[in-house]
Amino acid sequence: MSFQFWRRWLMVVTGGVMVYSAALILLPTTMQQLFDTLFFASPDLATQFGAEANAYIRFVYGVLGAVIIGWMVTFMSLLIGAFQYPQRSTWRTLTLSIVVWFVVDSGFSVSIGIVPHAIFNIGFLILFAIPLAATYRQLRDGL
Repeated sequence: MSFQFWRRWLMVVTGGVMVYSAALILLPTTMQQLFDTLFFASPDLATQFGAEANAYIRFVYGVLGAVIIGWMVTFMSLLIGAFQYPQRSTWRTLTLSIVVWFVVDSGFSVSIGIVPHAIFNIGFLILFAIPLAATYRQLRDGL
């Protein structure tokens, strides 16, 4: 498959992560129920918290969503611009940002006992790793 196919794959995944992140901001209750179900097997876990705790959770989801959107805007900018013309330095930048995110986020999740979140992260890692691995081979082989 062509380099541009894999580049477009990365753009679609990046756009999907942006939508996911916007949902953290725009639909915090729905996202909290989703995460409570995925990670704690209880869609109504939030009902055990008071109003202040739930407001804080919404705040954290909003900040998380904003940070991820900012990261993905940078990612998308590289994909639209510099990565349009295959460059190893851009590939390294994209790959390093995904690897650092995965190691730090998943490592933290495991360290505090939220292993399901680290497992959840593997899905995102795979969606980025497949096209990054494919484009690496093409860059290495000179396209």
